[in-house]
Amino acid sequence: MSESSNQMRALNQLPTDLIESTLPLLPSKSLGRFKSVSKRWNSLISSPDFIKTHILNYTKNNPNLNPTHLILVLDDFESLYSLEIKQLNTLTTVTAKSLNLQVPLVRILGSCNGLLLYSDMDDNLCLVNPITPKTLKIPESGRESNDNLYGFGYDSSTDDYKVISISHMSVSNSDQHSSFVCVYSLRNNSWNMLLPNLPYYVHYPERSGVPLLNNNLHWLVTRRRSRRTIAAFSLAEEEFHEIGLPDSINFVRWMFSKLCALNGKLVVVLSANSYPPGPEYINELWVMEEYGVHESWKIRCILEDNMDYDFDFFAQVSNRDILLVKSDVPKISISKYDMDETRFTSVTVEVEGCQEEFVVGGTFVETLESFERFR
Repeated sequence: MSESSNQMRALNQLPTDLIESTLPLLPSKSLGRFKSVSKRWNSLISSPDFIKTHILNYTKNNPNLNPTHLILVLDDFESLYSLEIKQLNTLTTVTAKSLNLQVPLVRILGSCNGLLLYSDMDDNLCLVNPITPKTLKIPESGRESNDNLYGFGYDSSTDDYKVISISHMSVSNSDQHSSFVCVYSLRNNSWNMLLPNLPYYVHYPERSGVPLLNNNLHWLVTRRRSRRTIAAFSLAEEEFHEIGLPDSINFVRWMFSKLCALNGKLVVVLSANSYPPGPEYINELWVMEEYGVHESWKIRCILEDNMDYDFDFFAQVSNRDILLVKSDVPKISISKYDMDETRFTSVTVEVEGCQEEFVVGGTFVETLESFERFR
């Protein structure tokens, strides 16, 4: 008998209470391998209760849920690849891994706890865990339009995943528009329309998803009468409230702005041409040190660099590092900013196994989470 077979047999003979208390503490990748130990282990690791316990343990030990993988979307919209982020720190050549989905992905709309929200070729909304092929098509809300914006997050108060849809519709013979907010509950598999005539207009669709903090999703918006602010949507209360931007920000000079989360804190990223005009861009990062406290906004860095502001993707990849990625097939240009050392480093990485045109469409964290545990 081989050594690996002996190891599997030894694992299978462990006491049940030890197995049930230890396995939820292990990383997802290890649990994926351990499913092959025996039918008993496979059944345990695949059970809804085990997955929920594993997610709760994971989020408790990793409250910021830093992503583990980048997602590459090819131009044909039928091919999807993933790259392990930690490889980008140590290698100059990385291998993209093909991801096979039941329903082809066109645009990533959100990512949470290992689940992706995306739209397909027919503008259907879908949920998937990228490490499995199974896909859930979400029913239509009845308020679909080409301009719909979305948020996706986990409501810890009800153990539910929710999709927020914001649609802006023009009023006939008028320059005005009406806004509608609908909420989809994965647990109930249904939509609920909350707010007609929303008092905000969302100008900046988030290419990497809408930041989820304190059980709230966040958008940069313009309130009526042209005041810029942050609209925060409580997943538990299903209501909006405002978080004011730093008083000293003058949006007239900024060409680009974005919300993200860094180390569990809300961040506004601003980019603009330098003054006097030149090829450089100035990037400011403002951090809300204490969530919801307006006076806690602090400028953490002012970056002056020859980097083009129009990067494909922007995300937090550790508690101190920001990753900015721009596609240059078959390579990707990566700039990483260390918040602690206020230092910018750049590198070009060649991607093997994916030679066609692609863009970085989003990130995900590798977990066992599955929409099937709500069925």
